[in-house]
Amino acid sequence: MKTILVSIAGLSPQIITETLYYYLIERKPPIWINEVKVLTTYPGKQKIMETLLDKNNGKFYSFCKDYNINPKDIKFDESSVLVLGGDAPIEDIISDKDSAETGNEVVKFTKEISMIPDSNCIYSIAGGRKTMTAYLSLAAQLYGKDDDVLSHTLVSPDFESNRDFYYIPPENKEMEVKDTFGNIIKTLNTKDAKIYSSEIVFLKLRKFLNTKDDLFYDDLVGIAQKRIDFCGDKIVAFDIKNTSVLLGNKKVKLRPIEICIYYLFYYFKIKCKNDFCGDCTDCYLSVNDLSSDDNIKIILNVYEKIYSKNSGHFERLSESFKNQNKGNEFFMQNVSNINKKLKKHLNAFEYPVYRISKTGNYGKRYGIFVDKRNVKRETLYG
Repeated sequence: MKTILVSIAGLSPQIITETLYYYLIERKPPIWINEVKVLTTYPGKQKIMETLLDKNNGKFYSFCKDYNINPKDIKFDESSVLVLGGDAPIEDIISDKDSAETGNEVVKFTKEISMIPDSNCIYSIAGGRKTMTAYLSLAAQLYGKDDDVLSHTLVSPDFESNRDFYYIPPENKEMEVKDTFGNIIKTLNTKDAKIYSSEIVFLKLRKFLNTKDDLFYDDLVGIAQKRIDFCGDKIVAFDIKNTSVLLGNKKVKLRPIEICIYYLFYYFKIKCKNDFCGDCTDCYLSVNDLSSDDNIKIILNVYEKIYSKNSGHFERLSESFKNQNKGNEFFMQNVSNINKKLKKHLNAFEYPVYRISKTGNYGKRYGIFVDKRNVKRETLYG
């Protein structure tokens, strides 16, 4: 498991080496950082390349040398520094348009890092424009994983405002503080400097989102909010005998075979070992799964609650399955019919939650988004 330091930077990139110093040197126990990722403006990237990543005088290399760290052990180079706007870089954030674009860029940047396998992140919100750090905090809430950290690195006031201070060196050094005219006001000693971090507890909403979606910041917040609002007060309850299902406060009537197939997806959702669904699709079924012998038995067991085993309806369906007259096309046609009826009865937000949706480009699998905790289990059999 690797740890990635995710940082926002402006024209004072000292915060990056200060944060590295805190987690690698000051913190007890230390947290090893394997990689640094930075989002900044175009002038900010130039500043980072000049002050931190210059091979001869860069403060990142000075830090590594001072503390006997091989700089190759921390992936931090020009490719680690992304510029807001990409090929059309944002110079500064001064308008509502700049702010909206920044929000989308920060969310995209955060999401891509959060998808790196076997990794966790330290989100540093101490540098850059306040707009950028606010967006990083919110993006961390949207995509942060369970072990991720939201961190605000703090530096002693005298040193925080000193552009020559990048970290506390192992050997004490004196630093001059000058006014705007270049006159020496006072002299500081690095032995008096303090660097520490405030780690902030934050909400993690990742499980309310589908990480496969590429959406704008405003849309993501809207979806997360609606799904939070939706949890807890929207139930799923089956009335098999009357071939209907209660979805929230909407009762939807389905054909007997449709209610049995729709039921099947909830049956596997409840059987799933995970306590919370989120963007998990472990319970989703392939077309071949739907027509498997075991699942046909489940469908027939439910069908028997509507029509007795001795009825003509039951015998005809059972015989059709036995003779393999009900193949993949039969199931997909019913899935389509179920979704059409759901769409007719549900509003624009409810429908995506309750419909039978698919995942994957190849070998598609089908399932329902709604969280298993909303399902009234006493209305399910088995």
